[in-house]
Amino acid sequence: MLLTRVLSAIVLVPLVVAAVLIGDWVLVALLAVALGLASEEFVRLMQQGGYRPIWLVAFVLVATLLLDSTVIEARLMITVVSLTLIGSLVWHMRHRTATVTADWALSVAIGLYLGWAGRQFVAIRAFDDGAAWLVLVLTGTWLADSGAYFVGSRAGHHKMAPTLSPKKSWEGIAGGIVAGVAGNVLLAAMFGLPPIHGAALGLLGATIGTLGDLSISMMKRQVGAKDSSQLIPGHGGALDRVDSLLFSVVAGYLYLTWFAGMPTA
Repeated sequence: MLLTRVLSAIVLVPLVVAAVLIGDWVLVALLAVALGLASEEFVRLMQQGGYRPIWLVAFVLVATLLLDSTVIEARLMITVVSLTLIGSLVWHMRHRTATVTADWALSVAIGLYLGWAGRQFVAIRAFDDGAAWLVLVLTGTWLADSGAYFVGSRAGHHKMAPTLSPKKSWEGIAGGIVAGVAGNVLLAAMFGLPPIHGAALGLLGATIGTLGDLSISMMKRQVGAKDSSQLIPGHGGALDRVDSLLFSVVAGYLYLTWFAGMPTA
């Protein structure tokens, strides 16, 4: 299991880092693929629970919010989002199922959630030294996840949220904080950025990122699923891989704009 996780990471991490360094359409395309897959997995999870959200509604919202960060003007973004929200609600009026309102709400909610969080990846990349800042957001979360996994699997005795994630422990979270903060301090110094901001992003990745993981665990537990899919060997699905990052990138963007002097976008 561990070897499979490591091999998958060896393939995926350089791909993601390369997209971050190149930026522009390469980053947007990677996000569109990853979040498109994540939204499709969410739809299938909800189907296991007896709901019928519409993937196309979710993906249109994801793509529109991502593109708004790069090329489309605000008027077009507002138009597409507005028509999607209203049009999808009108479409659901045709149905007479017991879950019709929840089906519409789930379609919209996952699209707005993934799209808005995805937008923050692109927004951070647009900052001065944006590639370095975005790498710090990613590595802070990844290092924390790895630290939590190794410490928790060996010394995790006090469960953090047993009903949502039976293997997560407070000892693991502590190990994740140490790994995320220490690793990001070193990386920030290598990038010529203030280590204090690197430490803060590592701390956010270890704490806020964990809440992102638990939020998707909550959804999976509700429908009796362990993983969102088996797309990535040893890691589950796309939704399983981005769950922590969705919270971390939003928290990172807010931190950088409020406390590191970055301009809002």
